[in-house]
Amino acid sequence: SSAGARPPRSPTAQGSRHLMALAVACRGDAPSAALRLLACAWAAALTLAASDSPTHPPAPLWQPPWRRHPTHPPAPVPRPTPVPRSQPAPTPAPQPEPVSTTTPAPAPQLPGVLSLAWEAKGASFFDGFDFLTADGNHGAAFYEPSLADAMAAGVVETSESHAIVRAGNASNYGFKRNTAKIGTKQSWTHFLAAMRFSHVPYGCGVWPAFFTLGVGQAWPWGGEMDILEFVNDQGSMTSFHTGHECKLDPAEVNKYRPMPDANEAANNHSQYNCLTKYCATCTSLGCAPNVLPLRTGEQWAGMPGVLAMHRMASFAKIFYIPEAEIPEGLDNGSDASPDDWDRWIISYYPFADSPQCPNPDAVMGPQRFILSIAFCGDWASKVWGKSPTCSRTGPVYNATATEAKLHISVQQHQCRAVDPLAEYAPEEDCCTQFISDEHGEFGTDAYLHRRAFFNISWFRVFE
Repeated sequence: SSAGARPPRSPTAQGSRHLMALAVACRGDAPSAALRLLACAWAAALTLAASDSPTHPPAPLWQPPWRRHPTHPPAPVPRPTPVPRSQPAPTPAPQPEPVSTTTPAPAPQLPGVLSLAWEAKGASFFDGFDFLTADGNHGAAFYEPSLADAMAAGVVETSESHAIVRAGNASNYGFKRNTAKIGTKQSWTHFLAAMRFSHVPYGCGVWPAFFTLGVGQAWPWGGEMDILEFVNDQGSMTSFHTGHECKLDPAEVNKYRPMPDANEAANNHSQYNCLTKYCATCTSLGCAPNVLPLRTGEQWAGMPGVLAMHRMASFAKIFYIPEAEIPEGLDNGSDASPDDWDRWIISYYPFADSPQCPNPDAVMGPQRFILSIAFCGDWASKVWGKSPTCSRTGPVYNATATEAKLHISVQQHQCRAVDPLAEYAPEEDCCTQFISDEHGEFGTDAYLHRRAFFNISWFRVFE
């Protein structure tokens, strides 16, 4: 539009003036009642039309004077200051567990409960042993020098469930028989050692042994504990040997049950004297407290179970546990509690509680374990004639020649009992003739195959 021109009226403004005029007529300014009625109808129609406008809200038909021209705008109604709603702390995102790079500490060990430290079992049974060759018994044993040789000679064998050590065939060396002697590569000072067996060797001329031997010191200063040892058909006894002065207190020895000294008579009635000196005339053969009766090898072979030794600084105990009573932890190798085994003690050595044993821990140094099958020698040979069974086995025993140490004619198939420490005469010795059986006339191979073997399920050391 041009400057100063008046803007056109909007339809809405024109309708508002018409509506106001009709409203005045409707209130009474119309000349007749009919016109007033018509004015009211048109005012209502225009009001409805205005309410449909999308841009302007409908104006009220009438307002009181104080609402038509307000002097001041109405004061706003005060609203309460909004209080911020307390929000819970956000949940932190889960963090991964830290991964430890150190080996967890073992569970605390209960007092008196020992843990497995070493084991020989199954197909690898002999891996922890040396094959020994020295024959300190001066007998008829030829010890195979290695595992391979022993396997080839048939004197050892293994399976997943057990190991065998047995007497073999006659050796190519004169007056000898193939066999094995094994010793642990490790040694222990304070320990519990246990061997589960189902058979032990026995028979005339057989000298089996399961024992410990001190290392690093000359015998007997390092100590020796014979756990199972016997010859011919004699009873097995436990005995201890040392180079230190040590005489056990009788009251302490027998506090669990009676354990007489099996070596008392041989020791010139010196009771529980562990000091040992071996010679042809010696009377110091070591101490041998044993629960009676002493069992023969044949009896032990029919009593499967566990033989065990518990060595501490103050004492040594030997146990026999029957097969049906073997503790579960011992049998599965998880643990052992020898403090609870007093009912199975068969031999007791109270070193520290014996006033005449002044150095209780020194009487035994570190010990290795040895298992062997020997023959004849300075025990089995010289007591041959005292056995009612063996004296009637093999060649004919000549008691008179034995007592007088007379030489006899081998051609007459006679023999005498020879002490190899006093003389060397294997061709006349009854035991050596039977064991070597050089002409196969005594059936010794078959005799020993049925009798002379260890069958061992496992051997374990706990600490």
